[in-house]
Amino acid sequence: MKNIARSLMVVGIAISLTACEWEFGTIDDDEEGRLSLDLADAPVDDLTEVNITVVGVEIKPSDEDALVFTYEEPRTYDLLELQNGDTAELLSSEDVPAESYEWIRLNLSPQSGAHYVVGDDGGRYSLAVPSGAQSGLQVNAGFSVEAEEDIELTLDFDVRKSVVASGSTLADYLLRPVLRLVINDEVGAITGTVDESTVIAVECADVQDYAGLVYVYQGADVAPDDLGSGTEPVVAVPVTDEDDPGTYRYQASLISEGNYTVSYSCDIDDNETDEDLAFIDSESVRVEAGDQAEINFN
Repeated sequence: MKNIARSLMVVGIAISLTACEWEFGTIDDDEEGRLSLDLADAPVDDLTEVNITVVGVEIKPSDEDALVFTYEEPRTYDLLELQNGDTAELLSSEDVPAESYEWIRLNLSPQSGAHYVVGDDGGRYSLAVPSGAQSGLQVNAGFSVEAEEDIELTLDFDVRKSVVASGSTLADYLLRPVLRLVINDEVGAITGTVDESTVIAVECADVQDYAGLVYVYQGADVAPDDLGSGTEPVVAVPVTDEDDPGTYRYQASLISEGNYTVSYSCDIDDNETDEDLAFIDSESVRVEAGDQAEINFN
């Protein structure tokens, strides 16, 4: 289910990293593992690009200083290209000590204009990352690398929850990162359709402009609520007929194995506002690693 987006818009991408800025002395092969890290995003409406520029990656062993991997040239990623299972490569089979780790951090470019968004009106707008130049984008999530193991991780970046209008002179938009780290071998997906005649045609005022969201909640039989509520969805993904006009589909990727509740709403959901959304046809579903569960709203 992992598709690497090789043709992403990546500015000045370097094939190799500079030498790792860490010293552990001589490490035998049987004391090392190999770590790969990808970047993905949950879909968002009303923006056509969300670009961040990354200069390197840090990972923090439990009992040592952070390992620093610095790119030869900064890499700019359009996060909105990283949807529906597509990912971009951050690290590829890097040798790391076999031990437990506490966090991963993306180090961001401090250059002016390095981060920006493009609206659906075609305009380019500034994007500020508060304290981004100092602390980067960090996710505190523990994981372990075993000796001689190849581990593949994905940093899932939820732009829908992360990007908000600024309302200040700092920038047009602010990035308040909502990140989660998943082990690729331990995730699946939820996909399906929303019937045009029985749901969308009734619930959505203009299906060409907005066909609603499918919400995914941790646990079975959860009463759905909006973004930013006490019952926060793991992800909310758009319904669209872009690939097959007249057939409305959705896909929630990188869902950890477990039980979930899936629901649909065509009401506009502003993650900065508490709204009373009308949800339709909540269903419970079990997600298994490596599989796609299918829930259709008919």
